[in-house]
Amino acid sequence: MSTAEAPVTPVAASSPAAATPDSRAEFGLSEPTTADAIIENAHKTLSVAAEEADETERLARLSPRAERALRAAGVFEMGFPAHRGGVEMSLAQQVEVTALFAAVDASTGWNVGVLNAGGYYAGRLGDEAYAELYPTKDMPTSGAFHPRGRAELVDGGFLVTGAWNWGSGSYTAEHIVGGAEVFRNGEPVAGADGKQMHLGLWLPQESLVIAHDWQTLGVRGSGSTSYSIVEPAFVPSGHSFDREALDDGDAHPLDKSVGVSHFALTGVVLGVARHAVQLAGDFVRERMRSADASKIDAATKQGLGEAMSEVDFAYAGVREVARLTDEVLWTPGLALTAVQRTRMTAANAAAANALRRSMSLCMEIASARYILDVNPIQRVIRDGMSALAHAGTRRAHLGAYASAALENPEYAYTIPDDRSNDGGARIRSTR
Repeated sequence: MSTAEAPVTPVAASSPAAATPDSRAEFGLSEPTTADAIIENAHKTLSVAAEEADETERLARLSPRAERALRAAGVFEMGFPAHRGGVEMSLAQQVEVTALFAAVDASTGWNVGVLNAGGYYAGRLGDEAYAELYPTKDMPTSGAFHPRGRAELVDGGFLVTGAWNWGSGSYTAEHIVGGAEVFRNGEPVAGADGKQMHLGLWLPQESLVIAHDWQTLGVRGSGSTSYSIVEPAFVPSGHSFDREALDDGDAHPLDKSVGVSHFALTGVVLGVARHAVQLAGDFVRERMRSADASKIDAATKQGLGEAMSEVDFAYAGVREVARLTDEVLWTPGLALTAVQRTRMTAANAAAANALRRSMSLCMEIASARYILDVNPIQRVIRDGMSALAHAGTRRAHLGAYASAALENPEYAYTIPDDRSNDGGARIRSTR
């Protein structure tokens, strides 16, 4: 898509897609006041995501109908904390919902995973700022934290400038958050971790300059445009949160660690891998019923079985990491250990490895046909390659996981041996 064709809708503009009883009735949805209701709504809106996938890709953002359905379903509200009246869904539930959509359309799943983080940001606001910024929880919030902007400390807040990339979901968002390093009189201000303070700030819409530069290989409908603030803009101090805040075991569950806010994005790589296997399996089944049945040999079936196994075990691993992390988050007074925290981020990288392997196998199964525009697996491959460009899929996270175990000998290397999890205790208790 050329820049001339890029969406002209202002980022974070007041959206006509806000959820209403009428929009819920349009799609046959329940009011999203419980986790079960949102999960049920998600299943009901999968068909909308599939029907709108072409238009979402063409627009390089969620189509108006898809946006209306998702907002009515409440899937952007999963991370709002209970103490703010939110449903406070578990990480396991959030990643499953994201994966559901990604298995139908990666761009839709990406929007769900990213905009879902808005509840985490909102949960860290003070009472006054929360009431001002979130009169309703139907306020999707996008955020980009790199490259970091600059926030000069002044009376009552900050003067902010910066240029941010990868603003996924920005065209759907009501609020935009930008990451910035803090200065006072030109000198760096230290944060709680001893490094320069890094804040997430709710950026004033009237000061944003939108680049409309999201022309990409895949996940086109994520609308991940760049934006900037050229002239210093004032942001009240209350409209910010500490992006590098230390973990706090006494905080509300989803406020315990800033690192949990994007765990739902793991669902994107899981869903894309699942979608690729579904298409590859359907291709093999169709051929088995055709005159080309003789071409489906043992090697083809083995390749499909390997791809299926990659997806199955990636799902199983992510679900277990999510379950163990949820147990810590929902246990009062308990904080994530360094190994548990890095295991959570490593889960995304491990799932990404499964996507790489399964996608390669599915491409072999589809043979040269995957290069054709009419073949639906082509978009899945493009989406998969783009999803694998995200920082969260980097293999370096696996090195950080190993480092945490090596530097903390009181914890074990693997889940079954880690006494800080209940997994090892369960095994020992059955002997």
